[in-house]
Amino acid sequence: MKTLGGRVDREVPEPNVSSFKRRRVLLPDGTYGYRVVRPDWESILTALRRGECNALASADIDRATRDPRILEDLIDAVELYGIYVVSMTGNINLTTDEGIDSARRLVNQRNAESRNTSRRVTDGKRRAAQAGKIHGGPNRPFGWRKDRITVNKREVKHILAAVPRIIAGLSPLTLANEWNDRKIPTVTGVEWRAATVRNMFTRPRMCGKVVYRGTVLTGEDGEPVRGQWEPILTDDQHAAVVRAWSPVQEQEQSRVGGKGRGYRTNHLLSPFVRCGKCNARMVGSSRRNQRSGELVEIYRCPSKGQGGCASTSRDAAPVDAYIRALVLADHRKIQSRKLEKLPPWPKEKELSDLKSRMRDSAMRYEAGTYSAESYFPSLARMEATEATLKREKRKYAARQDARDAAVANLDEQWEKPSFTIELKQAAIAETLTAVVITPAGKGVRFHPDQIKPIFRDEPG
Repeated sequence: MKTLGGRVDREVPEPNVSSFKRRRVLLPDGTYGYRVVRPDWESILTALRRGECNALASADIDRATRDPRILEDLIDAVELYGIYVVSMTGNINLTTDEGIDSARRLVNQRNAESRNTSRRVTDGKRRAAQAGKIHGGPNRPFGWRKDRITVNKREVKHILAAVPRIIAGLSPLTLANEWNDRKIPTVTGVEWRAATVRNMFTRPRMCGKVVYRGTVLTGEDGEPVRGQWEPILTDDQHAAVVRAWSPVQEQEQSRVGGKGRGYRTNHLLSPFVRCGKCNARMVGSSRRNQRSGELVEIYRCPSKGQGGCASTSRDAAPVDAYIRALVLADHRKIQSRKLEKLPPWPKEKELSDLKSRMRDSAMRYEAGTYSAESYFPSLARMEATEATLKREKRKYAARQDARDAAVANLDEQWEKPSFTIELKQAAIAETLTAVVITPAGKGVRFHPDQIKPIFRDEPG
């Protein structure tokens, strides 16, 4: 800076920041666009515009930026605020027209080089993924050793032990809490969270499938590409876990006629109880016994302002015991007969033919025999049909999961601490869809006639 007759006010190294890669950002008009995000660079321009500094020296103009949009901001700063910009390895000077033209040509050239490099890197990663090679971040996945190929037997034991409980209705939050209580360490040493557990179990890597840019890669035969690592779950186990932990589809009703599955409730029948007078969903609560002074759990209809009538309430303990006895008796009937497998999904061939047509259309489009105007509208229709068929297939498979999830010796399992409240609720859901509690006079003792269980039409 001696040649400029000044002193160095500040140095901004800007490490680990790309001058080329763009990110999706919210624009002032409320829409989204892609911009190169460089907070340190913006602080430099701000300092120059405010007059805190009056010159900028860069190793080279293309090292300062490879984005033409940022270069134009810098040129505006030179013309409007009178700052001086120079490259330390060249003769580019943004105070002259010739220097501006040279900077634009150089930045455009370097931008094209970065695009070519990015394309080659992307193609290389895709080829590596297509070959089933390992890729990912610095941390190994839970369940595998540091080589990411060989399984960690101790961690795999925990994963496999949780699979049947997940299929039976265990929630990610409960499993995360259990693993934290048992001091099962994560890869990074932090505590388990529900989202971490859900993502780990539902990741296709668990059954050996390769994921690239968020989707499972398929080969030329249409089958998923298999990785070089040892799978932990089978395809059927992984699919069952995904179905168990998938969010409720839009406009899809849960087992009690509402959104959600009733997880993380403190009362056993909270997802099922309904008021016999107004049909509103009853809630679990508590009240103090006037004689003993102890808190007693109850089910009550909410107030009118909350959608109920507030005229029905019942002690929870006898209702829970009655429904538990019904469920255990029904479960013994289920266990006393062989659960026959459902027939194969009747639309399997239709889905297979659709996938085949989609592959054929893609090949014709890539070969240039199918115009874009015809291909993309057709692809959109076929993708919509495919999504509908896959949704129907998941529902059909979930019916078989419900049959397979019947717990052996439910009488013994019910009282075990590992048989959590959501597992109990899942067992109840195999038998009942709702429990209607009819109003009774004050002081009237519990009687089964006051409870109307609504059984499932489909057995098992």
